[in-house]
Amino acid sequence: MVINRSHIPWLLFTLFASAFTAALYWLRFHPDSFPLELTLPRLLQDGSIPRNTIGGTRVGLLFGTAALLIFLFAAALGARKKKPLLRIGRVELWLKAHIWFTILTIPLVGFHCGWSWGSPHTTMLLILYIIVMVTGFFGLAMQQFMPALMKERLPQEVVYEQIPHIRKRLIEVAEAMRKDVAKAEEGAAPKEKKADAVEPTADDITSADTLCEFLDAEVLPYLRLKNGANHRLGRQRESDDSFRLAKLNVAPNWFPRVEEMQAWCDERRRTDLQTRLQHWLHGWLIIHVPVSLFLIVVTLWHAVVAVKMFVVNP
Repeated sequence: MVINRSHIPWLLFTLFASAFTAALYWLRFHPDSFPLELTLPRLLQDGSIPRNTIGGTRVGLLFGTAALLIFLFAAALGARKKKPLLRIGRVELWLKAHIWFTILTIPLVGFHCGWSWGSPHTTMLLILYIIVMVTGFFGLAMQQFMPALMKERLPQEVVYEQIPHIRKRLIEVAEAMRKDVAKAEEGAAPKEKKADAVEPTADDITSADTLCEFLDAEVLPYLRLKNGANHRLGRQRESDDSFRLAKLNVAPNWFPRVEEMQAWCDERRRTDLQTRLQHWLHGWLIIHVPVSLFLIVVTLWHAVVAVKMFVVNP
C-alpha cells in the first residue's frame, strides 16, 4: 500500500495514542516528575505486593494486552484478503489499520518491557518482534517505489502467474524454428512468409547452418534456463552484440529470423526482470508471515503465564 494523504488521520491517531501511552507510563513509574497533578485510576493501581517487572504491573499488563490484540488483528488481515466480498470493512481500510496499529505496538511493547531485554523468554519475544517489524517496514518501503520502478522498466508487464506459460511458449517456438532451419541446412526450401519462395542457395544453407549453431549454443539454452540473469543473452548489451554479430554471419533474407529470435530473448529477459522485482516486492512475506504467527503463539503463552501470576498475586 502506498502511503499518501489519506493516511494522515491514521498518523495523527498513532502519534496521539503513542503520547497517551508514554504519559501513562510516566505517571505510573515516574509520578514525581510528571508535569501535572494527576493520579492513576484505581483500576490501574497495583496492590501492596511490589512487582519485579514493569510488565507485571497493571499498567504494564494493559500495554501488553493492547499489543497482543493488535497482533491478533494484524494476523486477521490474511483471512480478510481471502474474503474480499465480506461486509466487514474494505480491504484498503484493513491495510491502513494493519500498518498504523502495528506501528503503535512499538511504544506499547517498549513500555511493557521497560525498554530492556529482561529474561531469556522476554529476549526471545523481542527478537521475534524485531524481525517482524523490520521485515514489515521493508515490505512497506518496497511498496512505495517498486510499482513505479516496475512500470518504468517493464512497459510490457504481463500477468505474473502467466510467466511460466510464456517461457514454455518461447521454448516451443524456438524449437519449431530450429526444426525449420534444419531443413534449409539440409538443402530443403525454408518456410518463407512471402509467396515467391525459392529453393535455398549456398548462402541460405550457410546461413541456416550458422543459425542452427546459434540456436543450439545460445538461444535455446538461454530460454530453457530457470534463471537466465547470468547468461550472456540475459544482459541487454551483450545480447544486442550477439544478435548484431549473428546478422553479420547470415544472408539478408535471414535477418527476420534473427530478429524474431532476438524478440524471444528480449521477452525472456523482461520476464526475468519482472520475476526479480516481484520477489523483492513480495519475498519479505516468506519471513514476515511465519515469524509473525510464531510471535503470536509465543505471546499467547507469555500472556497466559502473566495472567496466572497476576491472579496468584493481584
